Amino acid sequence: MYVVAVNLVVDAKDADAFADRLKQHAKNSLTQSGCLGFSVSADHDAPGSFHLWEVYKDAAAFEEHKNADFMADFRDFSAPLVKNRVLATGDQIA
Repeated sequence: MYVVAVNLVVDAKDADAFADRLKQHAKNSLTQSGCLGFSVSADHDAPGSFHLWEVYKDAAAFEEHKNADFMADFRDFSAPLVKNRVLATGDQIA
C-alpha cells in the first residue's frame, strides 16, 4: 500500500473553516476506489496545524486522487490559506 502523510498549517484564525473543509475532503477522497483510508487530525499543541494520513492501493491510485475534480477545488480553496505544507510518501511495511 502507498501511504501519504501530510502536515498542513494555516493561520489559527482560519483553523475552524479549514477543518470543516478537510472533513469534506476526506469524505470525497474515501469515495475513490483506490483510497483505502483517509484520516485527519488537528494538532494538540499547534492551532492551525493539521495532519493527514492517507492510504492508497498503489501510486497510481494516489495519482488518480491528485487529478480528481474535488482535489482541484480543494487546492483552489486551500492555496491562499496554507502557510506551510510538508508531504511524505512511503510504502506501508506493517
